[in-house]
Formats: sequence, structure tokens, C-alpha cells
Amino acid sequence: MLRSSISLVALLALMGCKDDPRRIENENLGVAATFPGPPKLHRHTDPGPFGEVEWFDLAMSPPGRLDETFSVAVGNLPPGDKGGTTPREILTTFQNFLTYRLGALRRAELPAAKGPGFRYKVKGANGGFIEGVVVLRRGRLHHAQAVVRREDDPRTLAFLDDFEVRTR
Repeated sequence: MLRSSISLVALLALMGCKDDPRRIENENLGVAATFPGPPKLHRHTDPGPFGEVEWFDLAMSPPGRLDETFSVAVGNLPPGDKGGTTPREILTTFQNFLTYRLGALRRAELPAAKGPGFRYKVKGANGGFIEGVVVLRRGRLHHAQAVVRREDDPRTLAFLDDFEVRTR
């Protein structure tokens, strides 16, 4: 028993399972969050229910874990009314888009001080769990999402509870 425990600890150490929490405050994106490790900034344009949206992502995956990610994406909504004109319509459009991509979501409204927006959870197709927070402010969608293997992963709770959209 002791031998297998030592082997397991050695294997976990080699896989880089040690977290290195980093509080990231990005004034340009207007967000702050504590990631389990150092995130990298990516920029990309994706088609979606609002048209082409340019996204700026802060994302990280724990070393050796391609099936786990923690990300904060900020996208400016394009001009026009595609996807809605009111916050409720825009958030419903984005929820429907997430449902199309991920499956049926368990959704909860955010408190007024943190929103307008919602928090969601869904079981992923690969058996993992996906949880996120979506906030709409100043014509931008702010989307924090964690993809993990266990539903009760404490990193998810810490990451999403700490996520904030800052007003200028």
C-alpha cells in the first residue's frame, strides 16, 4: 500500500499537478480573476450568433492536462442588432449559442451588482464538467469558463467566484 501511494505521489508530481494561483487584473479587458496557474493571452475572431466577434482570451491549462482549461474571454459585440438589442435578448442569444455547443445548461441569474448576466453548469460530452459566468457590460460579452474532470473541483469555484467585470 505504501509503495503504491509513493508511486502515485511521484506520478502526480511529474504531471505538474501543483497549482500556482495567479490573480490577473487586466484593465484593457476590464476583468479580474484568479487562475490556477499563469494564463496566456490569445486573440481570435469567431463567427457566432452576433456575427464575427473579435475575442481576447486569457486562458490556461494545467501542465499535462489538455482536458482541463480555465479561461476568460472578452468580445466586443459588432454594430447592429443581430442577436438582440436589450441585455436580456443578447444574454438569451448567447445562452442559446452555448446550449447548441455544450448541451442543456443549468442556469442561474447573477445578482444585480455582478450582472446583467448568468452562471451556468453542464456535463461535458467527454465526461467532464463545464461551468461558466457570462456578463454583458458596455457592449462587451465577458465569459469566464472552467472545464474540469470533477464536478466539485475547488479550482472551479475559486476561479468563478473570484471573476469580476470591472467598470471604469
